[in-house]
Amino acid sequence: MKRFYSKNIQSNYIYLEDNEAQHCTKVLRCKQGDKIEILNGEGKRFEAEIQAINKHEVQAQIIRILQTETVNKNKLSVAICPTKNPARFEWFLEKVTEIGVHQIFPILTTRTEKQSIKQDRMQNIVLSAAKQSSQLFFPILHELQPLKNVIESDNFEQHFIAHCKDEKQHLKNAYSPNQSAIILIGPEGDFTSEEINIALNKNYIPVSLGNSILRVETAGVVACSIIQMVNEI
Repeated sequence: MKRFYSKNIQSNYIYLEDNEAQHCTKVLRCKQGDKIEILNGEGKRFEAEIQAINKHEVQAQIIRILQTETVNKNKLSVAICPTKNPARFEWFLEKVTEIGVHQIFPILTTRTEKQSIKQDRMQNIVLSAAKQSSQLFFPILHELQPLKNVIESDNFEQHFIAHCKDEKQHLKNAYSPNQSAIILIGPEGDFTSEEINIALNKNYIPVSLGNSILRVETAGVVACSIIQMVNEI
């Protein structure tokens, strides 16, 4: 069944708007009477039937709720530097969305090479990956911001920083299952000593992701995989 995203739910109807409506009618050639699947990104998956097609909107009647969850099982949030090659960062966004991630914080550090990102394009990549993998809760993609802003936030039960200095315990051993957590992933030149100390002073726990030296985007994917694995055991 063709899958779409919408939060515009009114009584027994869901409305696809703008890009989703265009994708439904112009790209996938859906017609009145077709049955489709719709995710609201906030815990529900619906089966619906297209009732009306307008220029910028598709109206679908809810047939049934296929799946519903009240608690987001994606516990890890990732604060990560954009890569110099945008395609690598886009790959990271796609893969961690498919695996399951709560929030994504693109960050600026002293050694961050890429100083800007195309927010709309990145958001569309997350949306597409969330639909493709049928995520009940879609990741929140934040604006690019300084590392300090993220460190100052205290909305998580556990805080980790992955860096290349010194011996550290593995993330899978440091993480307590089913708790909300954030991990900081540095740029290709790693965090500076000052940045690491700032995080440690805010009770961030230094962790390892394994014996290999990983690319930035690979480290982000590995971290998400580890947390998902621990929570599913």
